[in-house]
Amino acid sequence: MKNGIGGQGVNEALHLAKVGDIKGAIDKAREIDNPLRRLKVLAKIIEVSRREDVLLSMLDTLEEITSTPEKIVAMSIFGYSLYLLDQDSEAEKVFESAIQMANSLASPRIKAEVFAAIARNLALSDRYSDSYEYFKHAVEQLQFSRALYSEVISALIKIARLIERTGDEIPTEKALEFYKLARDLYSSIRFRLQVEALEEKMELVMDVLKRKSLAVVELIEKGDIERAMKMTRFLPPKDKAFSLLEISYWLFLHEYRNLGKSIFEDALNTILIGKFKPDDVELESIARRFLRIGLLEEAMILSGIIRDETKASILLGDIALAYAKKGDINRALSIAEGIGDKEVRASILEELKL
Repeated sequence: MKNGIGGQGVNEALHLAKVGDIKGAIDKAREIDNPLRRLKVLAKIIEVSRREDVLLSMLDTLEEITSTPEKIVAMSIFGYSLYLLDQDSEAEKVFESAIQMANSLASPRIKAEVFAAIARNLALSDRYSDSYEYFKHAVEQLQFSRALYSEVISALIKIARLIERTGDEIPTEKALEFYKLARDLYSSIRFRLQVEALEEKMELVMDVLKRKSLAVVELIEKGDIERAMKMTRFLPPKDKAFSLLEISYWLFLHEYRNLGKSIFEDALNTILIGKFKPDDVELESIARRFLRIGLLEEAMILSGIIRDETKASILLGDIALAYAKKGDINRALSIAEGIGDKEVRASILEELKL
């Protein structure tokens, strides 16, 4: 089953990359006959693994591509992969070559689609300003196209969707420029529903940029979790961490356990790598909410982040008692013995012995 191994095969390749089996991941990617699609999967493997040894397979795949437009798109994917590996100067050279080749294309429609692909990969490389300019350039190319009206409209729709999707992934207010560009494109072809959806999205982004976590909390309270998760990207790390914890709590509460765990881990990563001191009062508050719905492990993990020893100790004591009520006395004693505050520790151990 070599011809485009399908979603499952791609997932297998990425799973192998995540567990460190880069050779297995590359071998799985090589089962894809279409070179451009294979290159995209290899780029995903680099996203997951940050391994330079994938580049050789990417170069081999690049050699197989003979169509000039596809070659240009492939080069921009390769440039993005070089950025992922912190090979910035090499990446810039590859992008420059891709842009020069794109400018030499005769068909304005094809040129537009190729520049849109380059713009997309520039955005993935965090070159948002360059990406925006090349998306605009792609749109301008279509204005000179002599292709059939239906072909031009099809290309406009494709590029508008790509611009919007790119805006959805930009974690700064620069996203608003991409949304506006996509909105104007949809407006030019009278796609009113898409225009309204983008205007609503722009208003929401501006609200989050202005009111920060309060705007996200309102979305959570409304049960609009999907948009709440998307909007956290605009928050400062501290606000983002606590908003993610709120989302995780909501997901656990509504029986979305797997997603709740995943978001909880994202929140922890934000806290652990962030250059900020999490607020002990907020941590204790959310930890106790996790405790109330029986998520003892999550509550205990949060207790370990609380800097105030007395607060952390009292919380750990309550977690130990909760384990005891569940009948897991050994776990309860183990937690109690690790409590930092001597008085709290003695009190909880005494209560556990009763």
